[in-house]
Amino acid sequence: MADEPEHEHGTGSVRNEVPGTVAGSVVQAGSIGQLVLSAPREKLPVPRLLPPAVRDFAGRDDQLGRLDELLPGEDRPAATVIAAVDGTAGVGKTTLAVRWAHRVEHRFPDGTLFADLRGYGPSAPVHPGSVLTSFLRVLGIEEDRVPAGLDAQVSLYRSLLAGRRVLVLLDNAGSAEQVRPLLPGAPGCLVLVTSRASLTGLLVAEAASQLTVDLFSRAEADVLLRRILGSARVEEEPEAVADLVEVCVRLPLALRIAATRIATRRHTSVAEVVADIVADRTGLDVLSSSGDGGSAVRTVFDWSYTGLAGEHARLFRRLGLHPGAEFGVPAAAAVAGVDVGTAYRQLDALAEVHLVEAAGGRRYRLHDLLHAYAAHRAELDDDPDERHHARDRLFSWYARTARAADRLVFPGLEAPAVELPPSGPELPLADRSAALAWLTTEQANLTAVLRAATEHPEAALVLAGTARFLSLREQASWSVRFEAESLGLAAARAAGNRAAEALLLGFRGDTLADLGRWDAAEADFRRQLELAAGLGDPVRQQVAFSGLGQLRFLQQRYAEAREFYRRALPRAGGGRPEAVIECNLSRISVRLGEFEQARDHAERELALRREAADDVGEAYALCDVAVALQGLGDHGTAIEYADQAVTRYRTLAGTESLLAQALETAATSLEHTGDRTRAAHALTEAAALLENRDADRAGTLHRRARELGSG
Repeated sequence: MADEPEHEHGTGSVRNEVPGTVAGSVVQAGSIGQLVLSAPREKLPVPRLLPPAVRDFAGRDDQLGRLDELLPGEDRPAATVIAAVDGTAGVGKTTLAVRWAHRVEHRFPDGTLFADLRGYGPSAPVHPGSVLTSFLRVLGIEEDRVPAGLDAQVSLYRSLLAGRRVLVLLDNAGSAEQVRPLLPGAPGCLVLVTSRASLTGLLVAEAASQLTVDLFSRAEADVLLRRILGSARVEEEPEAVADLVEVCVRLPLALRIAATRIATRRHTSVAEVVADIVADRTGLDVLSSSGDGGSAVRTVFDWSYTGLAGEHARLFRRLGLHPGAEFGVPAAAAVAGVDVGTAYRQLDALAEVHLVEAAGGRRYRLHDLLHAYAAHRAELDDDPDERHHARDRLFSWYARTARAADRLVFPGLEAPAVELPPSGPELPLADRSAALAWLTTEQANLTAVLRAATEHPEAALVLAGTARFLSLREQASWSVRFEAESLGLAAARAAGNRAAEALLLGFRGDTLADLGRWDAAEADFRRQLELAAGLGDPVRQQVAFSGLGQLRFLQQRYAEAREFYRRALPRAGGGRPEAVIECNLSRISVRLGEFEQARDHAERELALRREAADDVGEAYALCDVAVALQGLGDHGTAIEYADQAVTRYRTLAGTESLLAQALETAATSLEHTGDRTRAAHALTEAAALLENRDADRAGTLHRRARELGSG
């Protein structure tokens, strides 16, 4: 959570202190699945997320008409309308869906949502939780208020859309299971899904309407060619145009690429171009599949590719080595070994002939058929060393940039000690916010690179370490974090790098604990202890003992938890790591009713926080001292410490939940001293801070405040 202090059990793990206590009772970190909206519904944003429609759209009148028939009437339908558009690759499903959505979005005054689910392509499908997080953000929910669990995200999403008219376009779905969490629950909305699969599950269980998009008819192909080539040129060579349509097997993607290339050759006849395409056939059917005309499509791609300038062809091949579906200009520069300006110009040239597609914000994407073809050309035209060096440049660039971002997000925390060669352009990241934004934008690519980096262990180790930023994101991302750290561990073991293995075991142990997989987390921490002993590494030992202490605390085995933290303490080496251990020992002592020890630990924690200039941690420690004093019955002094914590939190952005905890701590002692008015005011403010984070807790605090006010 963004408003919880980010501290480390060792020097590399991202872990918060054990759950807080107020007057001896646990204060949970926030059941944000119970989020409620504080803003009036009419003030919510109206997002318009559709990508641009193609300028020369042609045909599909029947399909557009069938989609029009599904539009909700003024009398409101009994349920959300779902349309499932299916068809083979390159047939124009997305083009049709985006065209129709632009045409009717005025019928949906509350917004238009769009997501590429990446069900088919080089990278892994997008998790529904990641899509919901982005949808909730554009619908007005702040990042730190997005629920952690998928069920809570679905509930909030459906609550926001209830009673509204919103069009949701879900492109390139891989399965019905990927789509279901993204369906609104109330009437008035319309969901348009595109997929290569028929999504039978949606048709049966959700009563979706099916619309299959087939190859162009000859008439539709003729319209497209007239719009790209001009009617005069089509009418000059009707037979050659008909041959072109057949060479392209009436597949819109192939037709568009071929026609665009022809349009740039004013002095070459269509017949000559068709002859060139046919002559370029090589019999390599890498793109073919039964019944989809893949071999003929590859022939069109061959012809278009051979017409590229040398440097443009080289970049196109290099893009086939990128493991992701979408990329920025700096990544293209890295894989091609050119500067950013050159890469941008070459990408623009490839976009002009529809071999790449501009995605906005100086980012581009490759249709997965073209991605496969680009990889095929790299295999044909580049030797293995060239391909390896290109991948190494790309993977090292991602790893170097991710490490720079990680250092801004988690300053001072340890990371795998790996040397990476200079590669690609330096990306300026101004601050923590910019670093987090880059990591979030590139998450899918970072994971794809890590999966593909079996021959690039240095990059794999670095990328595995930087996956900890996912701990700040929605719970759905934590499984990706686990996968990244597991891949990093595999790379460390394959390389025989025991130091990196020990470090990443601590990272993954924390992730497993967050996921509630306590037995697996314990196994990682125990293995980390074994490696640390062999390496003579006290820091890794401290991390492992602290991790085991956290697990025992979560299991409410407080005496065992304390023993582990005590074993970690002499290995901490002062500073933040030692402060965190003292904090946890104080909390454990409170649970055990040992308030003198709790105060001693909290006071040592406070001194260490101040020495480390840890502002958030200092406020946190002030509360720990106050809680211990409450247990000793010294409520007057407890109020002083709690008030200091409140004052500090008010100056620290993003600490609203912690401020609420400090106010509640103060209120407990104020009530004990008889100052019921101040106690009620503190509880009312705390409740207001928690209304959009933990509705249940806020309700409890409001009730307590009313009881105090009426007493």
